[in-house]
Amino acid sequence: MPTRSRGPLEDDLDRKPRAAVFWDAENVTFKDERSIAEEFRKWIEDKYTPDTLLAFADWNGPYRDQGRLLYRIGFDLIHVPDELKDSADCQMAAYAIDWLLRSPRTSTYILASGDAVFEPLTLALQKQGKEVVVISNPLTTRPETILRADDYRDIDSFRPTILKLETIEDEKAQKMTPEMTRNVAFRRLQEAITKLKKLGRKTPKKYVKAVAEHLNPGLKMGEEGYDTWEQIISKALSERLVALEGEEPYAELVLTKKVAKISEDETESLEKMMQKFRDIVEKMHERGEHTGMESVVHKVREENLDYTELGYNKFGDFARAAESRDLIRIVERDDSPPALKPAYSFDRMLEWYQNNTRKFFGKGAKVPSDRFIKRTLRMLYKYDTSISEMEEYLRDPDIREVYNQILNASGLSFIPPYEQILLSILLGKGWGCERSIEVVNQELSPLGYEIECP
Repeated sequence: MPTRSRGPLEDDLDRKPRAAVFWDAENVTFKDERSIAEEFRKWIEDKYTPDTLLAFADWNGPYRDQGRLLYRIGFDLIHVPDELKDSADCQMAAYAIDWLLRSPRTSTYILASGDAVFEPLTLALQKQGKEVVVISNPLTTRPETILRADDYRDIDSFRPTILKLETIEDEKAQKMTPEMTRNVAFRRLQEAITKLKKLGRKTPKKYVKAVAEHLNPGLKMGEEGYDTWEQIISKALSERLVALEGEEPYAELVLTKKVAKISEDETESLEKMMQKFRDIVEKMHERGEHTGMESVVHKVREENLDYTELGYNKFGDFARAAESRDLIRIVERDDSPPALKPAYSFDRMLEWYQNNTRKFFGKGAKVPSDRFIKRTLRMLYKYDTSISEMEEYLRDPDIREVYNQILNASGLSFIPPYEQILLSILLGKGWGCERSIEVVNQELSPLGYEIECP
């Protein structure tokens, strides 16, 4: 039988590794930025021939927007109701194993998750001769997960270069030479080690490099004439700024005595300045002030925060470093420079619930489970609401009156805290009752009931 001649496109496809992508959308997010999703799509198409792209989450919850972004770049969405702990993780692992059995031509498995539960899956895939690429946030990922991966990618590395924040108009930024950048990188490396030790984390080289890279996206590492992070670590070892303890690949980087105290003091100073910067952005946002880059940098100067003292040459680099520490968010705007918005940690939201659940939701109310705390954070971001604004809406007597009327009309005595917060925010933002109820009922539907307007 005659064979059809192969075209150049088919030959090119065969030259690329065939990849299956499995995305844990409840663990790794794009921070709702279209540009990051698009950069990931370009990366996957340039480097691999995608055999399948599957994303897993309870799509009825706060991950709907994430789901829309993933669907737009070619993912099939696997809905996993989240009543059971780790249910999405279990489904994702099952699909990956099924794909391994049915699709022998797939050579690379890309796992977008920092959950430790996937470490056995990684080892199993590697035993079958498959390459495993892990994508996650290194600060929420175990060192062992990063060490075991054949390749590791920080989700923030897909932030496109167009989002690199340029010098503010009246900012006198000094041009950074490779030598200056190297010296700053030494300080940042030591800071990463200090930070991880304070968190009780191990510090193997590959993990420290991933964290240092994540915390300092503005440094020109690896560009022409500049050192890579691997070179910085090697030079720090040769100059005895750091030392290795243990055996490879788990040998840990530790600070030598002559720099440990200096690094500790610098890290503490940096953390204090970052916290003050976070407070500035939060207060501006809460007062309804404009929080574009130009407005915020003027407020920073008024507060005498000299970020250049700590090695940040431009305000944009300082802002990016604060975002990488989850202290602020840099939010894209279609026709304007990015805006700076508050960011809240899981621990901070948990503490709020622990201190306020009975106060706002009654004596019988309980602190929600972890997944609803994460949902609350995403809700605040989606509706551009600060924690203090949320509290104001929950206290507002007019909103409370409408809430009680809705309960009476619905034949209910209460709705859970998460849904009550959502309803209060929407009403506080000026949404009408019908429109607000439609959104809240999507969240209540898994519970088997709904509310209605009076």
